[in-house]
Amino acid sequence: MYNYYLMLRVNTQGGWVFVLMYIHIIAAVLGLVLTGCDISLTMREEVQYMWKKPITFVRCLFVLMRYLPIALHVINVVLTTTWIEGAEAPEEYCWSLMILQSIAFCSMLVLLELVLILRVFALYDRSRAIGTFLSLLLVFRNATTAYSIYDHLWRFPAKTEFTSHCVPSINIKDVRNPVLVITCGELFVQLAIITLAMKRTVWDFRQYSHSLLSVSNRDGLRVFGAIAVALVATTATSVKKGTTPYFFFVFPLFIALISAAGCHTILNLRKLESELEGTDESLSEQKKDIELTTIGDVNLTTWDTPWDARTFQMIEEDTITSPWA
Repeated sequence: MYNYYLMLRVNTQGGWVFVLMYIHIIAAVLGLVLTGCDISLTMREEVQYMWKKPITFVRCLFVLMRYLPIALHVINVVLTTTWIEGAEAPEEYCWSLMILQSIAFCSMLVLLELVLILRVFALYDRSRAIGTFLSLLLVFRNATTAYSIYDHLWRFPAKTEFTSHCVPSINIKDVRNPVLVITCGELFVQLAIITLAMKRTVWDFRQYSHSLLSVSNRDGLRVFGAIAVALVATTATSVKKGTTPYFFFVFPLFIALISAAGCHTILNLRKLESELEGTDESLSEQKKDIELTTIGDVNLTTWDTPWDARTFQMIEEDTITSPWA
């Protein structure tokens, strides 16, 4: 009777591992499908507003945020399908997968932060004080994240253990937990960016009413809310004890979310620029409230084009001066 119980338990665990393998594959393919669907839905706008324009730094960011996730999803699918050949995922595979996901995760966040930072930089009329502050903030956030990952995964690899289905065990009480460091650091950066943007659009430009300000506020709040919810959900899923299939959906869905957030932010401003150029609104606004200037940076060698869609610049004598400038 006892031997039968042991055999039943082994078979049940083996079947659960087999189910988790397929859940992992489904999650990897789902991320690829979502990114592909987003590309297909915005392809017409992408061709119209991005590919027909001169090469700029923002356009390069758009290409990276749009098509780098495709390569990451494909690699993730390949590694995941390789795992199904065995009953358990070998430790070498788990390390390879974790290194790939860590680098990809941080790289996509950096691209999104650059898009949002350049937009805030343009809002403050390319203020050096704002540019320096945001640059130092980005460098500090990435330095702490890199050190935390190095300390947890490479310096003390014994801290990281994997289950049979390749889910890393994470100690939530460890203050150097890389997941908590990434979450707290990214939330702080996103909060700083949205605070500076809202201060400029809601307070400094409070006496002006322009569609560009509305689009900027809408996209900024959407990105901040989506990233904040995703980071909290990622942390909660990562530190959850026991076997949970939800962990497999964290990486592919987050990569798809970051790609969509950054690309839609750029496309919305490009679309608004095109609409304003085709109406008399841009001409009438030049003499009154805000001058919106399109600047091209073809050689990508200067910071004169922080945002290739629109640059905010006050032209009246009673221009509101930001205390950051």
